[in-house]
Amino acid sequence: MNVRTRAIALGAALLLLPAGPVMAAEPPHLGEGLAVGNRAVADPPYEFKTVSAQYYVTSYGQPNDQAPEPWDVQSTANGSTARTIERAQVPSLLGKYAVQVGSGVVTFRDLTTDVSSQVSVPADAVYEGIYAGGVLLRRGSTISLRALNNTEKTVTGAAGDPTILDSNDSSLLLGMSGRLAIVDLATGAAQAVTTLAANPAWAALTPNRVLWQTAATETTRSLAWKQRTTTTTGTIQIPYGEPILPLGDDIAVRLGSELIKVSGTSTVTRPFVTGVHDAADLTTGRLLVSAQSKIATVGTDGVVQTVKATPAFAAQVQYVGLSGNRVVTSDQQPAHTLYETSNNGTAWTATGGSSTGKPFQLEGTTLLTFDATTAHVGGLTFPAADDVVLGKGGKLVAHNGEVYDVATKAKVLDLQPPFALVGSTAWKVTEPGVLQGQDLTAGTTRTVTVASGCTVGPNGINGRWALLTGCAGGNQVIDVTGPEPPRNLAVPADAQLGNGFVAQLANGEDAGGAPTKELLVTDLSDPALGQRRYGPVLGRLQPATFRADGTGLPKIAYADPNARPRVITLDWLKPDPQQRPDQTPPVLATASAGDRIRDFPTSAFSWSFKDPADDPHEPASGVLSYDLRIQQRPTPTSPYGAWREIAGWQGIKITEVSLTANPGVDTCWQVRSRDFALNLSAWSTSFCSETDGTAPTHVSSRPGDRVILTPAQTYSYSFTDNLDPVAYDVAYRNAAPGQALGAWVYPAAWQAVQDTSVAWGANAGSDRCFQVRARDVIGNVSGWSPQTCSVYPQDDRALTAVGSVTRGSSTAAFLGTTSTLNAKGAALTKTGESGVRIALVTLNGPGQG
Repeated sequence: MNVRTRAIALGAALLLLPAGPVMAAEPPHLGEGLAVGNRAVADPPYEFKTVSAQYYVTSYGQPNDQAPEPWDVQSTANGSTARTIERAQVPSLLGKYAVQVGSGVVTFRDLTTDVSSQVSVPADAVYEGIYAGGVLLRRGSTISLRALNNTEKTVTGAAGDPTILDSNDSSLLLGMSGRLAIVDLATGAAQAVTTLAANPAWAALTPNRVLWQTAATETTRSLAWKQRTTTTTGTIQIPYGEPILPLGDDIAVRLGSELIKVSGTSTVTRPFVTGVHDAADLTTGRLLVSAQSKIATVGTDGVVQTVKATPAFAAQVQYVGLSGNRVVTSDQQPAHTLYETSNNGTAWTATGGSSTGKPFQLEGTTLLTFDATTAHVGGLTFPAADDVVLGKGGKLVAHNGEVYDVATKAKVLDLQPPFALVGSTAWKVTEPGVLQGQDLTAGTTRTVTVASGCTVGPNGINGRWALLTGCAGGNQVIDVTGPEPPRNLAVPADAQLGNGFVAQLANGEDAGGAPTKELLVTDLSDPALGQRRYGPVLGRLQPATFRADGTGLPKIAYADPNARPRVITLDWLKPDPQQRPDQTPPVLATASAGDRIRDFPTSAFSWSFKDPADDPHEPASGVLSYDLRIQQRPTPTSPYGAWREIAGWQGIKITEVSLTANPGVDTCWQVRSRDFALNLSAWSTSFCSETDGTAPTHVSSRPGDRVILTPAQTYSYSFTDNLDPVAYDVAYRNAAPGQALGAWVYPAAWQAVQDTSVAWGANAGSDRCFQVRARDVIGNVSGWSPQTCSVYPQDDRALTAVGSVTRGSSTAAFLGTTSTLNAKGAALTKTGESGVRIALVTLNGPGQG
C-alpha cells in the first residue's frame, strides 16, 4: 500500500524592523469582518488522508484553526469511528494500526484494542521501513522482520538494500536494486518475482499478481505483470497519464470525477464509476471511494457498496479574493474548484475552473488561476511553475520579465524584474534613487525620487502609494503622485498592499489566552501610520489567505479560523491628502531641426517636453500631446510666409515629423505641448533649416601654360560652395594647326568626376581649350567656367627645307632638333596654314641675323 501524508504549513514571513515612527503597541481591535454566506455542499468532495484495509481518515471538516478537532479514524466496514487521534498531524494507517515513526522507535497503536506497542530499532541495524505489524531492518546483506514484541525473523531468499514498494496485511513487495520479491510476513520467506535494471517507479500487490510500471509519458503508462503462483506474465497499456490504482488484478484511473477501469488485457471500461471525488487502495483488491454522497467500496464489477453516507456541510476555502462586490474562493477540497458570489453568499456560482498550488489573483474583472501545470488569465497561458503576477487593475500580467496586455494578449514590454504593474503602467527602480513609471498605453513616463537601495516588487504599488523594500534606512512608503513625504514602515514578506493601506498577519490571543493570527491594517494616508486589528483569521495551523480589494476599494477579504470567507470594510481610513490640480504647462526640454543648411531635401524636426512639478502640492499630470506650425521662405532673398498650422500635426503624440522642401526653401518650426490637465505651453522659439539652393562658384581653372613644351598636361580647377562640391563636368575643343577651334567635346570619363583635375595630351601645332562646371550634393549646378587654352608648337622638321639647309641636333633646341640655313636664299617653308599670330623660335649666333 502507498501511504499518503500531508504536511500543514504554517504561514511565515520575515518581519523587517522599522526605522521610523514607533507604532502603537496595541492598536484598537475592531473584531471580525462581515461573514459571507456559506456555500452548502450537497455531495461533499471528501478527500482520503490515509487508508488501510480496515480504517480510513478523510478530510471531512477542516481543522478549527483555534481549537482543532481530532482526526476521526473510521471503519472501512461500516464507517463508524473507531478511534480519534490528535489533529497535530495526519496519522499513518497500516492494517489495523496507526503508526508513528520516532527516533529509534516506531509506535504501533492497535485501533481495535487501543493498545500501543513500541518497536525499537537496534543500534546495529538500519531502519528500512514499516509494515502492518512490524519494522523492516537490514544488517549488512541480511534483511529481517522485527515484530511488535521486538522479536525478529530473517527474511530468507532476499538480500541487499530493500525498498518497500507495497504491502498488505500478509505480504511485503520489496525492491532490491531492481530485484522484486514478495515476502510472506508470517514465515519471512521471499518469493522472487523478476529482475529489473532498477526499482520501478510504481509497483503493487494484487490478489493474484504483482504489477509494476515499465514506462510512462505525460499521457500513457505501460505496466508489466506476473502471476503470484505461476510463471504467467503479461502487459497492460494505459492510455492515461494520471495516477493509477490497483483494482483487483486490473488498474483504475481517476480522470476528473470519473473512475475508469483498464483490464489486464488493456481493455478500457468507461464509464466505470462516475461522480468520484477521491479513491484509495484498500490493498484487498477493492478501492475505497468518495462518490455520490457516500464513502463506498468498489470492486472490478463496478458495483458501489456504501460504507457510510456523507452528509452535506458548509464549504471551506483554500484561497479567497475580492473585487468590489465579487467574492471568489477556491474550495479546500481535492478539486479546489472556484466559486464566486456577488450578493454576499446568498447565491454561489462555479466559475468553471479551479486553482491549485498557488493562490489565484483577482484584480478588477480579471481572474488569474493556477492548475497543476498551467496559469490561465484572459485567454493567456503560462507555465504554472513560473513567476506569474496579475497587475493591479487587471490590465497587465507579468510572466517572469515579460509584460502582456490581458485584453489583446499581446506582449507589450520586456522588463527585468523586480517591477510592479498598476493599471497600464509598469513601475521599476531604473537606477539608484529613481522610481520610473512607464504608461504603456499613453506612451508617457513619470519619475519619482526615492531613497538609495530601494526596489519595488510585484504588487508593490497600488493607487498613489508604493511600498518599497531594501531602502537605506528601512522599507519606505512613497507617494508616487504628490507631496506626501516618505514614511518608514515595518513590512513582512506576505503583506498585502491595498489602495491606501497595508494588511499583514500579526500574532494575537483569544479570550482563553491561546495564540491566534490576526490582521494588522496600517493607514498609509495617515502621517502617523495609524493601525487597527481584525480577527481572528486563519493562519495558526493552516496557511492564511487574505487579499486587498482588486478594484481599489478600502476592503479586505480573508478566511476566518473555520476557513470561511469574511469581508472587512476599512471605513476608518483617513482620506487622501488634498492636492491642487496641475496648473503648470509642460516645458520644452530639447528641439532640433537639424543642420542650418541641409544637403538633402527632407527636413526633420524633433523635440521633447517635461511636465514640471515644482510645487509638491501640485503634482504633474504628464505630457499629453503636441501642436506644430511652420513658416517658409521660398528663396534666400524673399521674405518668410505666414505661420501655418498643419491639420495633421495638431494634438499629436509623436515627437518627430518631417517634410520635403525644394532647394533654396528655408523652413522654420515651432512646437507647443499640453499636459493631461490640458495646460498648454506657449509656442517655442523658431528652429530653422534651409534646403541648399546655391550652386558652386568657379574660382580658377588652368590647363597649363599658354604655350606648352611637353605633350602630357593636367587641367586643374577649383570651386567654392556652402556645401562641398561633389562632382565636376569637363569639356574641351581643339584647333588643328592653322585651323579655327572646333565644337566642344564632352568625354564620358570627364563627366561627374570627383577629382579636381583631368590629364590630357597635346598634338603638335594644335591649340586646345577647356571649360568646367561643378555640382553639389543636393544637385545645384554651376555655369560653365571661361575657357582656358594651351598650344603645343610644331618642330622645325615640320617645315620644308629650301636651298642649303643642314639638319642637326642640339640639347638646347625644342625636341632636340635643329635646321641650319647655310647660305643666302636658304629657307624653311610651310604652306596651307593661317592664324592671327605666328611665333618663331630660333637659335642665332653672332652675325647670324
